[in-house]
Amino acid sequence: LPPPAESAHRSSAGHPVDSSRSMHPTLTILVHVAAAAALSLGGIVGQSPALETRLLALAAGSNLPATVSAFRALEEAAPPPADLLRSSPERLDGRWSLVATVAATVGEDLAESVDSGTARASVVNASGVVVDASEGTLPVQEVDAKRWRIGNEVVLATPLGRVLVRVAGAFEPAAPPAPGTRATVSFDSLEVFTEGGGKRLLSAGWVFALARAVNPALANGADDASWLETTYLSDKVRLGRGNKGSIFVLRRLDDGGGALAAWPL
Repeated sequence: LPPPAESAHRSSAGHPVDSSRSMHPTLTILVHVAAAAALSLGGIVGQSPALETRLLALAAGSNLPATVSAFRALEEAAPPPADLLRSSPERLDGRWSLVATVAATVGEDLAESVDSGTARASVVNASGVVVDASEGTLPVQEVDAKRWRIGNEVVLATPLGRVLVRVAGAFEPAAPPAPGTRATVSFDSLEVFTEGGGKRLLSAGWVFALARAVNPALANGADDASWLETTYLSDKVRLGRGNKGSIFVLRRLDDGGGALAAWPL
């Protein structure tokens, strides 16, 4: 490969010297390949932080079409590794604040629901247990890749006061031909805590056992089985899509905190 013009330097005598001539041919090729890769990825790497900032700002508001558009722009600009769950699931580890979620209406895809105005914001659906997370403390999702566990936490108002509810379960890479960024989830735990997380009031995993007994598709991997696909991942932001047509925007909690940080999944 011909050396780039930038590689020409001046010798002590003032004559131009091509530094690549003293470089091993293999190393020269690697330098050119790395430079080409940097140029081809420069637009993606350079624009992702700006796209993240725009999406987070929109997600905090009520403009669903703009939020969904920004969501798609970010996931298309820098998708995660195709084998994420098999090669580096630990990148998902930690506690994530659910900044926004948008759910499609049953029978419509997300674009149709947004265009028709029937899409619902801030709705969390865990294997049939649906909660509205539009008010109060933002929900938290915890991922423990070593134990292949995932949990969703949300504060709910009840006649007896506010409580903290967590649904959790096991996850694993979805079987091919599903993409390597998709995890199938089997929820098996429902717990209720005091709002501050200091005391567990109820553990009712039987709710999911009952749901699977009524609807076996939840247990045998049929169409209604729960899955979550990671479509963008950085140190600070994670985007996901669910089997019910929902999209999720999550931001990593820097301190790994939250009321249930001390309670294992």
